[in-house]
Amino acid sequence: MASAAFERFRFSFFEDKDSARQGLDTDALAALAGEERGLAEDMLLDHLPDTRGVIGLGILRSARAESALQALLEAANDPDVGREQIYLATALWQIRPDPGWLAPVTEALAAADEPLRRMAAAQALAAFGDPAAVRALTAALDDADGLVRHHAARGLLKLHGLPTPSDDYRHMIYRVMADAPETREAAKRDILAAIEGRAIGAQ
Repeated sequence: MASAAFERFRFSFFEDKDSARQGLDTDALAALAGEERGLAEDMLLDHLPDTRGVIGLGILRSARAESALQALLEAANDPDVGREQIYLATALWQIRPDPGWLAPVTEALAAADEPLRRMAAAQALAAFGDPAAVRALTAALDDADGLVRHHAARGLLKLHGLPTPSDDYRHMIYRVMADAPETREAAKRDILAAIEGRAIGAQ
């Protein structure tokens, strides 16, 4: 009989029609062990090139998936670095950290025209335990879009092992979204002060 975690994983990754809005249950996937972990890996490999398969294989740090994910990333080859490439690069980094996987994500955060693409890059960089990710997220605290600034702040705190409360709208990760320059700058100073001197955690 399958564990509760496996059933939550299966529903979230393969059956939940609202998973794009609700978010995937990556905690359930990460909790799997033994035969269930191997079965989940097989299911996700069979689900490629679907984004849910890509994300799940990154969570599992699946060495078996590396060559397939790399081939998908090379095939995408979009000079503007789309969301598909961001997900692929993130999964590859989780499997085997390499500067080559980090570069397209930092590039997307710095240069993508669409705020949603920059936001996706900022969210992804929270998984990249590397000084280059910290530099890119720090620069994004000055992004023109409030949501990009918010996710850059969250990523910086997460990389440095700090909490990111979801219900305190006075917190610096929300104040950095403000339109008022003085509020935004004060929040930025608070964020940088919070991470100063802290080591980057393993992701």
